[in-house]
Amino acid sequence: MKKIYAIIVIAAGLLAAGSASVLAGPQIASSEVPLPPSIANLPAIKAEPWVQVDPGPKVFLEGPAFDRQGNLFVSSIFDSRILKITPEKKITTIFTQKGLLPDGIAIHKDGRLFIVCLSGKIITINPDGSNLTYIAARHEGRPKVGNDLVFDSKGNFYVTDWTGNIADPTGGVYRFSADHKTVVPVIRNLATPNGIALSPEGNALWVSETSRNRILRLGLLKDGIGLHPIEGTKIPFRFTGVPGGADSNAVDVEGNVYQCIIFQGRALILSKRGIPIANVLVPGRDEGKHLRSTNVAFKPGTDEVFLTTSGDGGAWIYKFRGLAKGLKLFSHQ
Repeated sequence: MKKIYAIIVIAAGLLAAGSASVLAGPQIASSEVPLPPSIANLPAIKAEPWVQVDPGPKVFLEGPAFDRQGNLFVSSIFDSRILKITPEKKITTIFTQKGLLPDGIAIHKDGRLFIVCLSGKIITINPDGSNLTYIAARHEGRPKVGNDLVFDSKGNFYVTDWTGNIADPTGGVYRFSADHKTVVPVIRNLATPNGIALSPEGNALWVSETSRNRILRLGLLKDGIGLHPIEGTKIPFRFTGVPGGADSNAVDVEGNVYQCIIFQGRALILSKRGIPIANVLVPGRDEGKHLRSTNVAFKPGTDEVFLTTSGDGGAWIYKFRGLAKGLKLFSHQ
């Protein structure tokens, strides 16, 4: 009995010493938005400033999309503007409409900008801002709040309906036919679905869900609407931290997914199987600057990725090298 008691005492002493050692160890580096432990040791890619769009904290940038001439178009949501940034970094407002709240932008191969808006409207405009057209088609009134969109290779496009919450998941993904007359649901009962991107093969959608802070991979049937019976809905990764959550995303030619995390000044790169493989970090994030990291777009034909940020420190476009070239979008087919 004495021997057993001695062993217990020694073990307790070791545990206590270990606990003291942990408590007395090096302090965690101070950061406004520390990386979650599960991804903290991944390779880190540092984004570099490319151009400042506005010095103030109120401009909220989203929707980056490149045309064939290398111009970058972005949306400024709350002052309802569409901005054009030339390769020489000249910035002009090409379109504005009070209350529109433009968000995601995708470019048709004929050059038109398709824009989904938090106001519920879906519009098209020419690259100079002319010829405003509304797309009225809806499926039982949805999507109600457009957040992001992506074209497939045939000119159909998918829209995320950014509505609902965990208690009332009314959001979903809807596909518009190429003639804009037919709208069908791909998946419903989501909680504020946000970003959306197609796989290189065109047989899967990557959809981020902000309220549930996760990313879904939706395996599609050949019709582009139905979900595959086995690969239909997967949840490869769940994100961590509040405020914030999974925002918009893009895919490269290798199938890697570049997922922005809003209010954390970063993006996470996942492999085509949904496994985290690298962090993208915006300078100043530890001090609480540039935290509204919302969306990314590849410069066509390159591995250069452009990221929209805003908040304290102003509204900026940041730039970094991806792990592969960007996927060839409908705009460049």
